[in-house]
Amino acid sequence: MIYEGNGNDILGTFNLSRECNGFGGDDALAPDSPGHPCFTHFGCPCDMNDNSPHECMPHTHMKAPQASRIPRTRPRVATRPNLSFLNPVFHERSQAEDDGVLSQQLWKLARKTGTLNLSNKGLARVPERIYDINEADADSQAANLEQLSIKEEDAWWNQVPLNNLDLSSNALTHISPKIENLQSLTVLILHDNALVTLPPEMAKLEKLVRLNLSHNKLSDLPRELYSLPELRHLNISYNEFSELDPDISDLHMLEFLDAGHNNIQIIPGGIGFLVRLTALLLPFNHIKELPPDLVSMRSLQKLDLMQNDLIYLPDDIGLLRKLQCLYIQHNDIKMLPDFEGSEELQELHASNNFIESVPKALCANLPHLKIFDLRDNKISILPDEICLLRNLHRLDVSNNSINTLPVTLSALAHLISLQVDGNPIKTIRRDILQCGTTRILKTLQERAQAKAREGGADNATAGAPGPDEALRLRGGQANEARNYPDNHRQQHYPCQCVQCRSHYQQQFQSSQQRFCNCPQCMYRQQQEASGYYRTVTNQYAQPDLAHYRTYNAYQNSSFASYQQQETDEQTDASLEVHPRWV
Repeated sequence: MIYEGNGNDILGTFNLSRECNGFGGDDALAPDSPGHPCFTHFGCPCDMNDNSPHECMPHTHMKAPQASRIPRTRPRVATRPNLSFLNPVFHERSQAEDDGVLSQQLWKLARKTGTLNLSNKGLARVPERIYDINEADADSQAANLEQLSIKEEDAWWNQVPLNNLDLSSNALTHISPKIENLQSLTVLILHDNALVTLPPEMAKLEKLVRLNLSHNKLSDLPRELYSLPELRHLNISYNEFSELDPDISDLHMLEFLDAGHNNIQIIPGGIGFLVRLTALLLPFNHIKELPPDLVSMRSLQKLDLMQNDLIYLPDDIGLLRKLQCLYIQHNDIKMLPDFEGSEELQELHASNNFIESVPKALCANLPHLKIFDLRDNKISILPDEICLLRNLHRLDVSNNSINTLPVTLSALAHLISLQVDGNPIKTIRRDILQCGTTRILKTLQERAQAKAREGGADNATAGAPGPDEALRLRGGQANEARNYPDNHRQQHYPCQCVQCRSHYQQQFQSSQQRFCNCPQCMYRQQQEASGYYRTVTNQYAQPDLAHYRTYNAYQNSSFASYQQQETDEQTDASLEVHPRWV
């Protein structure tokens, strides 16, 4: 096939009678030579097909192109990647495959240590050999005494009964009733499987202490299971329980119960018989009310009721005297109880509710509270009694309706985190609020000191606590040094009476006067003028213990008797260390 055409003919014609074989004729050129008309810088098109005969179509009326500098290469055939792993072939595991998971090495290790871990092995069934692991194998029975003496570690008398079995993270759908043969089990871990039911024979595991059934498809437990006499730890979270069986109260030794992430709506009344229970976790359920006998669990330390439908808490919840952590976030609670009696409570998480106020009695009844989370509620005001929470470390009142912060917050010596974002606070500038806890407390402290200088009567009229009231709110304790940023040492008043304290608070920054007109201060002023007391850079520190008690004993005595007492102490020859300020 030869192309025929002229310069004016764009397409030209093809003459099928003439063929170029690369070798015929005097003018014929080799197809792979540079002068061949079909040869281009991409190579000869005849080479694209190895199966076809070597025939090309020379363009007789066209000028032969110049030789190409690019070497001729055969086109590379792309290798198709192996994507078979994207289409895995699933098959049902046979019992033989599951039995093969329990190798002889694991078998010997379990008989030697009493612990067998078959977690995350893809098991569909429990290997049958496990149920006979406490019995002597055929080799040990057939061996004589001499053979057993050579391998004494494999002898039956050195075997440890299986007490810890871990079958978690598999695909188990049922447990064989033969599990009753493992009566020495103390720990059974079955979480992250596909269990729907459990055999009643599990009740024969009388030594079982810990049972983990979380992340399965259980909707109830065999009634016989509640008769386990030694069970202390039960985890049934992430299942399909709609209620707790009342027979759960028969687990008298139970100390930990986790039933979170289910569909539980009702807590049985007999749960109060679990007097040894220290942790009750019921988050992410649909519980609407708590049974009255819940407060009978006097050993309870942690109670988690987060993400439920609770509307209120029992008024007598304070009877849980050992309660340390209470989680009631994401409920519909509108009012907090007084918690009278729960003096050990350290963490109270009550965010995302509808709480409108903080009871004053609550602040007085929780002296050891460290974390108080009240964010995302409807609180409009914080009481001045909030300073009675003397051990408070973290207070979160974000996203409420608070427009004023009480100045008594500055009396919280241990407060390191105060979150007030999302509140319409107008009494403190926004730039101060953005600076954080330290700047906010300093501002409140400066305002408290300014009000204290105005006098007790003016403070009472303005609604702020006076010296006597502030002392009462602090539980009879004076402000610590950290509440006064300008003083790096702990301040002690010359006198322990309320009048001296108030007078010293008003004068310790703005004046050099350190004494009031009470008899004790007048006498101390005379003694200092005579050089009896040693002063250090105009700062007073704690006096000696003997004289501290003497001053308190003579607070209400007359000036003459107090002066006589001090004179007698000065002349006492047995007094080796003079009273001094250190």
